[in-house]
Order: sequence, then C-alpha cells, then structure tokens
Amino acid sequence: MLKFAKYAPYMPDIAPARPHITAEERARAAAVPAEAVPFHCKPWLDGQSIGYTICYGYLSPITITSPAPDQLEVQGGEQATRERQGNPIAQTFAQGHFGLGSGYTLQTPPGTVCLIVPANNPPPHLQLVMGLVETSWYPKPLFLVYQLPPQGVAIALDYKMELARVLVIPQPQVEPAEQLSAEALLALETAANSYSAEEKQAKAWFDNRGQRFTHLYKTWSQRHKKPVS
Repeated sequence: MLKFAKYAPYMPDIAPARPHITAEERARAAAVPAEAVPFHCKPWLDGQSIGYTICYGYLSPITITSPAPDQLEVQGGEQATRERQGNPIAQTFAQGHFGLGSGYTLQTPPGTVCLIVPANNPPPHLQLVMGLVETSWYPKPLFLVYQLPPQGVAIALDYKMELARVLVIPQPQVEPAEQLSAEALLALETAANSYSAEEKQAKAWFDNRGQRFTHLYKTWSQRHKKPVS
C-alpha cells in the first residue's frame, strides 16, 4: 500500500495509473473494419495500468531549458519555489541531468520499495531517469531526475501534467538467472503447442489490413489466476 503526503492541499492526490489512449486511437478502433491499436493488447493495458501517477502539482507553471551544455534555466521558477516554501523547484544534478522537487513524500510497508518509471503521458521532451527509492524508511520528499533537454528545446510543465509513475514492489533480491531445466522446457513447449492449437480454433476478429486477432491471451490469463485466499 502506498501512502503519501503533499506540500499543499491543492496538489492533486496520487492516483492509480491510467492507460493513455488518444481520441484518434479510439476512432481507429471503432472504424469498420477496425484498426488494431495498442489498447487491444492486454499486456499493454496491464502494463499501463499498474502503479500510481505523480503529477505536477504546483499552480505556477514552469518552462525548463538548457541554454548551454549542463546549464539549467527555469522560467517561472521563483513563483514555484515560493509555493515550496523557499525550496527550489528544480536544480542541476549529475552532468546532463536535472532534479525536480515532486512535492510528495512517499511511504510504503517494510520490505517494499518504489520503482520510479516514466509516466504514461508525460509532457513533450520530459525524459525521466528511472530510480528505486527505499520508501519504507526514506523520510524526505521525492526528488525526480530527468535528462536536460537539448539546446533550443523547452519542457513546459503545468498543473496536473504527468511527471512519473510509481510502482510499489518487494525489495529486490538480485539472484543469478538460471537456465530452464530440460523438464521445465519440455513443459513450456507442451503448453505452447496447446496454446497454438487452441489459437487456431479460437474466435477471431480481423483488422482493416486483414490481420487475425483472438482473445486467447485474456482467456488463458483468467484460467491461470489464483483465487485470493
């Protein structure tokens, strides 16, 4: 479970992530015949739906540029800094990067951490550097790190724009990867053959290019879900 605190009451609450589906994609999917689009794919939908979204929560919009190599310029930064009680909204970080004060403090249960990954619908040119934060004990507000934009490119941030996505996961234990045993590989091959045979008989639909699609992945997903005890 993720708990959070925020700098100001007007900052949006951290909410579950939602897939980014454009109006154009919905129209293409609704056409007759339909066009295949990303949200037809269950792994894509599931991947876009996990975790929580952190948005830009300050009322003062800012624009970030890099007028020279490794230089950071923040237009509107003074107003946003006042919202942060004098703490700078953004500052240079390692070479080619800058940090942004999210305005949120995160807490998760013992044994869990927060994996910070790119948002589903970030502003143009905002490139997050992934990070893993030990939020079961780390007491300070979350500091997000991004790549500095190239010279001549501006990053505009405004209220409720998506900054990052947070995945709460168990504390990783790095162990060597192991090759599958012959028995395990045979079991997978048998299952794959069964899947392929069922896919040939499954109810299908065809997109506007004649490509065939089934919902067998969703069917097998339901088949393999373990009941919650």
